[in-house]
Amino acid sequence: MPTYEYECDQCGVRFERMQAMSAPQVDACPECGGRVRRLISGGAAFIVKGVSMHTAEAPGSPPNCGRDTRCCGRREPCETKPCQ
Repeated sequence: MPTYEYECDQCGVRFERMQAMSAPQVDACPECGGRVRRLISGGAAFIVKGVSMHTAEAPGSPPNCGRDTRCCGRREPCETKPCQ
């Protein structure tokens, strides 16, 4: 469900609401009851949370393989560096 940002024309407070795209826009400020307008956001984005085997590596760099680390989806440490 997308999050929309609104700003009150009267008091200037900004707030967000998670709404279905088909839901009507918010028309009253929760603080003062004044008229609000929906702001244009910077676009859609998402955050991936969790542990990745390449978390500490720069994007696009090869995996940090070695006898002490696991990579390439293997369950055991690699015998050669880099993984093949």
